[in-house]
Amino acid sequence: MVLDFEERVRECVPSEANYVEIDTQARSMIELGDGSLFGVSGASRSTSLDGGKTWSEPMPLTQTGESEMDGSLRHLARLKSGRIGAFWSKPGRESGPEQQYEQSEWFRVSEDEGKTWSRPIRVSEPYNNVCIHNEAAITGTGRIVAAAYTLVGRALPPRKGIGPYTRALFGDQVARVGAHGHEHFFTYCWAYYSDDEGQTWHANEGKGKWGAGGELFVTLDYSAGGHWRCNEPAIAEVSPGHLLMLMRTPLGRFFQSWSADNGTTWSHPEPSALATALAPAAMTRLPETGDLLVIWNQASPEEIEKGLQRHRLSAAMSQDGGTTWLRARNVFSVYGENDRPYVEPPPIQNYRAMELSPRLPTNDIQGTYPFITLWKDQVIVRFGSRDRAYSVVDPMGIRNEDRPPEARQGHNVSVQIALPLSWFYERLTRFG
Repeated sequence: MVLDFEERVRECVPSEANYVEIDTQARSMIELGDGSLFGVSGASRSTSLDGGKTWSEPMPLTQTGESEMDGSLRHLARLKSGRIGAFWSKPGRESGPEQQYEQSEWFRVSEDEGKTWSRPIRVSEPYNNVCIHNEAAITGTGRIVAAAYTLVGRALPPRKGIGPYTRALFGDQVARVGAHGHEHFFTYCWAYYSDDEGQTWHANEGKGKWGAGGELFVTLDYSAGGHWRCNEPAIAEVSPGHLLMLMRTPLGRFFQSWSADNGTTWSHPEPSALATALAPAAMTRLPETGDLLVIWNQASPEEIEKGLQRHRLSAAMSQDGGTTWLRARNVFSVYGENDRPYVEPPPIQNYRAMELSPRLPTNDIQGTYPFITLWKDQVIVRFGSRDRAYSVVDPMGIRNEDRPPEARQGHNVSVQIALPLSWFYERLTRFG
């Protein structure tokens, strides 16, 4: 790896970080009963005694009573019984008529702190493309509530050509910016829940029923302002039986939905006070205080239009169950540690990068897709980082990521940092 890229990443994260690990294996993690950290990456498991800085040699994941497990585990959660649950992705496409509906969600349970795992239980309905992006909420009753979404339409550009993406000049090259701002698809969210620790699953009330309102998306001005997509939701229990779901949208803010009945029904999405680019959030409830912590790509309309959508990962806290938010500090920012912690929530409208954005600096990088793990008195944040060279498109219209690995340029890595929990409270500020 080029040292300059590592140095650039380190410049963008807080100096108070206990460690910064770059180009790590992307692990889903959970604290074990003995105080160590357990992590899964793909089909392997390992443990850490120092909060994720170093790891034991990986060992294969195994299914109880059988050989090595195929597929990969994600989103580890401590169940009320003390067992560990995780979502599982099948390798490749499913067989038979389900090949045209390849994205399904399954669930496994471990009774021995992650050494072996149960046979998978289907979460989502057959013949229903679905994705669970974030960790599930384990409510006070022991119910598992997982937020899901699906996509209708075309998500990806053609294999060749810039397709629907906007561009920016980058040195003497052209690079893609703006993520999915010009694509032709629609997404919506809902929740699955289980009251028996993952043995049986149910979709929230009204899902899939004619006019019952079980699917969550944005409707502006009673449809006069259009219907807008929501996806990659994050979920947390904010008080007994009450849950909050934050959803990614292209409207300059997260939209939020509430459940007052343990995830069985959900309110119509409404705008939050968190200004955001078209990117997902990570959200968790801190067990000691009950406060909510959210980390996300905070961005202004002007930054979004210039293609600077994922150049800041901000943190905010809510001490009233998500009704209001206190701004903390930036976990990652290309503008340095003194970057502003607050962006004014903009008017609700579609925001996306210009067709040809301004020239980007040669050291341009981004941080996005955060995930949070709590370990002792630390908050471990994992996120993806790439430099703009990774997003170049050559004169023939071929994207960098479509080239063979040996012919690619730039970096696209997983970054992991650990910050003291107290760091997030040091500069809490109320705006607005």
